Amino acid sequence: MTGVETAATVTSNVLLFLLVFGMSSTVDIRNMKQQLQNWRAICTGLFCQFVLLPFFGFCCVKIFNFPPSVGITLLIVVSSPGGSYSNWWCSLLNADLALSVAMTAISTILCVGFLPANVMLYTTAAYRGESQDGESVIRGLNFGALFISIFVVIGAISLGMFCSYKFGSPTFHKM
Repeated sequence: MTGVETAATVTSNVLLFLLVFGMSSTVDIRNMKQQLQNWRAICTGLFCQFVLLPFFGFCCVKIFNFPPSVGITLLIVVSSPGGSYSNWWCSLLNADLALSVAMTAISTILCVGFLPANVMLYTTAAYRGESQDGESVIRGLNFGALFISIFVVIGAISLGMFCSYKFGSPTFHKM
């Protein structure tokens, strides 16, 4: 990895941390606890995130007959957990930010298993599991970067929720 690539990776992880921290720190801890008990909403979101979205992505790959470079990229994107930007949109549009942060935390943890499983399932079905150069798609995934991103998101949510709890003033929640 070159110096520029390292700087870009560090910068993107810092920005991801700040975005998720900022959103999660505005969530009242009581609202978060309430949303974590809302299993119907959580399960619906997880079903859409890890079953429907990857399936629809696979359907697009087959219908439009994408080349492996485009199709595999699409399958990886639709199999990845949602989160940071959905939290931002929820905050911007005054939607249920506590539910969005809860979904981000849970889907980020579950993506450790679901991301490789969905990518393997759908790339095998679409391209027999190989990229254009014949390399296995699963072996080509950068699991180190995946785990760093997961750590950044979970750390930001945890620290943000801690700050929300510790500094539970109305002024802090407006920041």
